Amino acid sequence: MDQHGTHYYDSRPQQPKRRFIIRLNIKGQFLELASSSGIFSKDKVDLGTLVLIDSLNLPESGDVLDMGCGYGVIGITIAKLYPAIKVTMVDVNPAAVKLVRENIERNEVHNAEVLHSDLYSMLGGKDFDAIVSNPPLAAGYKTIFPMIEGAFDHLVEGGFLQIVLRKGVNAIPRKMEEIFHNVYVVSRKSGYRVFRSYKVPPGNAIAKD
Repeated sequence: MDQHGTHYYDSRPQQPKRRFIIRLNIKGQFLELASSSGIFSKDKVDLGTLVLIDSLNLPESGDVLDMGCGYGVIGITIAKLYPAIKVTMVDVNPAAVKLVRENIERNEVHNAEVLHSDLYSMLGGKDFDAIVSNPPLAAGYKTIFPMIEGAFDHLVEGGFLQIVLRKGVNAIPRKMEEIFHNVYVVSRKSGYRVFRSYKVPPGNAIAKD
């Protein structure tokens, strides 16, 4: 979510005024998603999100977190592609959370849930096998850096954080390297790069995909 206005992060954003229905086919899964004004990429799925989804290589089962889920494109796609994975989606915007609940029902998804949460605040001690995000650059590093730091604490050993960024955004992968002591580029496409960091004990080697 790299083009949000700052109003998006208000815990009481203005009521959305216009609704949209987005229909698309991702990796053979047909999705119909409700969206609205005041939500990032309200009338079409942004390219960065599509690049991130295309780059995903997840375990067949486990727990995955979609951090800053918007109206749920990434998390719902994962839930459809990996029916044995339990997907948790979180967003700070209550309007987005309401849309995700609608979209879970609309797409008959049974292995996903959404929480209204400021980053990890409502997740308690829950750990995940993977955390994925199209991070909100408009919110600034004061939001994104805590997201990266919190990811380390909410991943199982061997789990990973995977994010998509426009080419040229370098401070965020440097932060991933600082926190995780590793960062890999797993995809380059259409002006975007997808980065992955693993939670591993110091000194342990990671085999790249």
